[in-house]
Amino acid sequence: MKIKMLSEYISMLEKEGMLVSVSGQAGSATSIEVKDVSYNSILSGEGTLFICKGANFKVQYLKDALEKGAVACVAEEKAPWLSQSEEVLNGVPVLVVSNMRRAISRISAMYFDRSWDKGLKLVGLTGTKGKSTTATMIKSILDVHCGREIGFSSGIYNYDGQNREKSVLTTPETIELHRILDGCVKNNCRYLVMEVSSQALKYDRTLDLNYEVCGFLNISEDHISDAEHKDMEDYFTSKLRILDQSRIACINQDMDPVYLDRVLEEAGKKCEKTVTFGFGEGADVRGLSVKELPGKLEMKVQFKNKDDKVYKDEFTVNIGGTYNASNALMAIAAAVSLDVPVEDIKKGLETVKVPGRMELYTIPEKSVDIIVDYAHNKMSYEALFDYVHRTYPDRKVGFLFGCVGEKAFNRRKEAGEVAEKNADFIVITELDPGKEDINKICQDVLEHIDHKEKARIITDRDKAVEAALKTADELGNCVVVLAGCGTGGHIKRKEGLMEFATDGERVQKYLEER
Repeated sequence: MKIKMLSEYISMLEKEGMLVSVSGQAGSATSIEVKDVSYNSILSGEGTLFICKGANFKVQYLKDALEKGAVACVAEEKAPWLSQSEEVLNGVPVLVVSNMRRAISRISAMYFDRSWDKGLKLVGLTGTKGKSTTATMIKSILDVHCGREIGFSSGIYNYDGQNREKSVLTTPETIELHRILDGCVKNNCRYLVMEVSSQALKYDRTLDLNYEVCGFLNISEDHISDAEHKDMEDYFTSKLRILDQSRIACINQDMDPVYLDRVLEEAGKKCEKTVTFGFGEGADVRGLSVKELPGKLEMKVQFKNKDDKVYKDEFTVNIGGTYNASNALMAIAAAVSLDVPVEDIKKGLETVKVPGRMELYTIPEKSVDIIVDYAHNKMSYEALFDYVHRTYPDRKVGFLFGCVGEKAFNRRKEAGEVAEKNADFIVITELDPGKEDINKICQDVLEHIDHKEKARIITDRDKAVEAALKTADELGNCVVVLAGCGTGGHIKRKEGLMEFATDGERVQKYLEER
């Protein structure tokens, strides 16, 4: 990217109508070079334009950034700390803005020269469940199509064509996301597939992205709390924002009809083209049949190719669970919309591997099957247990899970009710408790389990998984579902982000030591 002067950022913010004022040595802005942008004082260096964001921002962060060479800062109008920082700033230019979230996106996009607009095609997926699986399916197809790995951003990991890192958020914060996209361009990736969370859409992390194809997978109540979405309407309308910045929209025709009409109406207004997928009549990409095999799906699908002729073809998907058939239809719809040859679509689905999804381990001599899956909300749990009861109708069922802290409080009631209904023995444990007391989270869940004698709270996840597997081992003829921690490698505790094993790694350790 080209190094720009601070005055150029000031002019851009003014043009966008976000600049409230510039204080400090504003007259020197034409001679101040901005060599980096950051809201992390640890990563700040010489020539950084430091962004003072967050409700918990401290003047010390600004002081640290300035000591490391930051040349100016951005602050939100009426930020309470501004009046306390004159001595720290000592004349350093301060750009005061009216909307920090939008300002971050515009500043970052300017810094990276919006390089992703120059040939990188973006595919974005939103929905309550299935984003990671569908994104991985589409990536597998496009990897085949391009003959190399394409870019990827998800709750599992991020990849820019060269660097692969474990994820902290479903959708990265703005500057990190822009850096990934810029990396994809530099590393000659033609595509990037990404999960787009409702929070990312609501708070403008994806404001400066345009999607060649977006997918709206489904919608059900989730993420309703003071820290996320105040109600279902806020959650839904946040997700609808993806349509504002997409050329082609792929819409699940089988989603809850309460929301489907509004999604289709908005897509019709905002997008050049709408492609529906599902199993009902009239879907543009229609599933005609699904056959479930061990760890695989065989599907017959009807669709229109780029020549607008109707085709019927068979696809094998390398992941179990009939609920994943809808995700596969979305992947096919996206690939067809991108003019990917059918043979590449077939090969991509045949070879797809989704980390942490439907990982199966067995103790054959005890007739024990262990399923590791990333399911972490009501919609995902119900789909997973539908599969379990159909596949293992005569076996007892164990269920290990946790609920996140500080947000998504509805999940505690829902998870408890799902556990009560579907499991013979239950282990409640940790899953990103953050600063909230893990014992309180688990007790909140336990309140919604009627038969408390079949439930245990074991807050240490290592010990919890071991206890669940020992119970299954002793019982025999059962299936154990370990939910919510199939991927990642980290956990959010009060001490911060900690290294953390996956449930798959815990199962392997148990089986090796057994």
